[in-house]
Amino acid sequence: MSGIEPMETDKTTTAITKFKSNWLWRLGNSEELPAELPHSKTERLSLQAKLANVEAENAFERAYQAELMRTQAVGEAMFKSGKALRYSLISSGRQILVRVESARRRFEPGYRRLL
Repeated sequence: MSGIEPMETDKTTTAITKFKSNWLWRLGNSEELPAELPHSKTERLSLQAKLANVEAENAFERAYQAELMRTQAVGEAMFKSGKALRYSLISSGRQILVRVESARRRFEPGYRRLL
C-alpha cells in the first residue's frame, strides 16, 4: 500500500485522500540538542538531520512571512497609487470644466449654466 487511502466522508475537510505515513508530519518542537548526545554515530547523524530539518522549516516559515508582508505592502502601495490617480483625474477634469464654463460665461453673451 502506498500510504494513501481514500478518506471517509468528513464535512470539515475538502481533502480527497488522507496520508497515513508519519514522514509528512511536522517535526517536533525539539529544536535544542538533548542533554546527552547518543553514542551511536547513526543516531547522532539522525538527530543532526532532524535538527537541520527543523531549522529549514523555520527558515521557510520566516521567508513565507516576509513574503506575505512584502506582498501586503505592495498591494497597499498599489491601492494608494490608484486612489491618488483617481483624485488626480477628478481634479483635472473639474479644472477643465471650470475653465470651459468660465470662458463660456466670458465670451458667450447671456450664457448662464443652470444647475
